[in-house]
Amino acid sequence: MVSFDPAVVLRILRLLALVFLIIALARPQSGKLETEVDTEGVDIIFAIDTSGSMKGLDLSESEDRTRLDVVKEVARQFIAKRSNDRIGLVVFGEEAFTQSPLTLDHGMLLGFLDELWIGMAGEKTALGPALGVAVKRLKDVDSKSKIVILLTDGRSNSGDVPPIEA
Repeated sequence: MVSFDPAVVLRILRLLALVFLIIALARPQSGKLETEVDTEGVDIIFAIDTSGSMKGLDLSESEDRTRLDVVKEVARQFIAKRSNDRIGLVVFGEEAFTQSPLTLDHGMLLGFLDELWIGMAGEKTALGPALGVAVKRLKDVDSKSKIVILLTDGRSNSGDVPPIEA
């Protein structure tokens, strides 16, 4: 029968605890993780109007949902069905800017969509600049299919570029 000296066992356990503590303090991590996705999707840019006219309550049966709320809901439903498509977001009012570039990270895109508010890009509607920014986002993208979806309730009443020119 083998007998163990308790002092030796205690030293071994202390040594192992010290080794594991050093390893834990070193915070081992895996290397940089990259994922390459090869899909046959479509590149889509939503151009969403956040001008003052989107405060209207006439697109919903509920009296507390604005036009922008309805647009956001429809966009969410559309995004949920487009898992292989890269989707981006342009926001416009008097000004137009890219809220999200083309991405397959639809969770992030939905987060940006949730953060839209009426008036964030001005009170008027500049369709030309909005279309210009959206088209510019798609211009140099190497893709077979490129789409701009313009979600607005009004006519252009601002901006220095006419919509037809954009």
